Amino acid sequence: MGRLKKTFTKKLKASSLTEVIVATSILLLVFGIALLTLNNMMTSTLRNNTNSLDTELEKVIYQYRNQQIKIPFYSKDEKHLINGQKITENNINFIEFSAMDIETNKVRSKKIVQISNEE
Repeated sequence: MGRLKKTFTKKLKASSLTEVIVATSILLLVFGIALLTLNNMMTSTLRNNTNSLDTELEKVIYQYRNQQIKIPFYSKDEKHLINGQKITENNINFIEFSAMDIETNKVRSKKIVQISNEE
């Protein structure tokens, strides 16, 4: 019986309930801060994304260079408003293309030298 009593009376090393609650609270706080930070980063990335505008501008510039569109140019679809116009700076003719995202009102512009065979 003495041996059995020694076996069951050994003290187990464990954390108290208070320590577990404090550790869990700290863990939840760290995960909460990380979640808010990632959400903020994702939101700002989506808000500042202009890839679709750049893609549309490149399409229109490609069409212009391959003489598929004439200047002045104007196009509107469900997401973008795109126009192209002739401008002159220092006796050099340029074509300025600009695209605006209708939802976010972001505007991107690109300027290229006018093709010589067009007047």
